[in-house]
Amino acid sequence: MKIDEKRITSLMKSLGCTREEAIEVIREDEEIDGMSMKELNADLTAEQKKAMKDATKTGTRKRTETKRERKVDETKKRLLNGFRVFLEGLGANVEPLKTEAEMHFNFEGAEYTVKLIKHRPPKASK
Repeated sequence: MKIDEKRITSLMKSLGCTREEAIEVIREDEEIDGMSMKELNADLTAEQKKAMKDATKTGTRKRTETKRERKVDETKKRLLNGFRVFLEGLGANVEPLKTEAEMHFNFEGAEYTVKLIKHRPPKASK
């Protein structure tokens, strides 16, 4: 096995060791590189194995759901209540409102849904 001279001098500088110690470190590294994962993990304690497992987890954490409070649009609510009063005047059976944006009703044997959509104002052009 031929050991690169640059690698030896680099280890000697970074570790502050002798030439023989640097060569020994390189040989041990190459020996470890040739081992299988089973051989590497054989001498680890249970605590070390757990730490290694925790360190190698990748993105499997579940996101915490934040409960956001929905803002009620009072204008839409007023409009739908106006529609509700009008429809009841015509004899329609209006179901209670689930939200201020949608209304279900029965009129002359047929079921209907009215969904009120408020559009955003257009973006200002430059």
